[in-house]
Amino acid sequence: MKVEKIDHIHIFVKNLDKAIKFFEEALGTKFTEPHNPKNLDARTTMDPIGLEIIEGASKDSAVSKTIERRGEGLAAISLKVPDIEEAIAHLESLGVRLVRRIESGKIKEAQFHPKDTFGVMLELCEYELEHGAIIASRFGRK
Repeated sequence: MKVEKIDHIHIFVKNLDKAIKFFEEALGTKFTEPHNPKNLDARTTMDPIGLEIIEGASKDSAVSKTIERRGEGLAAISLKVPDIEEAIAHLESLGVRLVRRIESGKIKEAQFHPKDTFGVMLELCEYELEHGAIIASRFGRK
């Protein structure tokens, strides 16, 4: 399996607005406007350096339940791969359980069980790179 780079890091938090304020002040970064992804009962935001902060949108969400069990903090590391099918097959051959696949637009993702990867969920993602100006434009705030 070839890994091109660490794409982003998921951090689960109880209070998204408080976490945004902290990380912006502490790291001098800016986050996108929070949004609720269609496939996840959560509010999420990202910054240009690759931090994704996620808050459960309800007490019954997977994010909220994970925070209740394990506390806030590092939840997943997302790795960019050139061939997600090959990478999935490789990890499964090592006994790592696939939890779910997500496909939204031009991005394919696969998440693996953290019990098989030393307590941190591994997420693989495959996508074509966009021009830097397009990516940067997403991080502007009104």
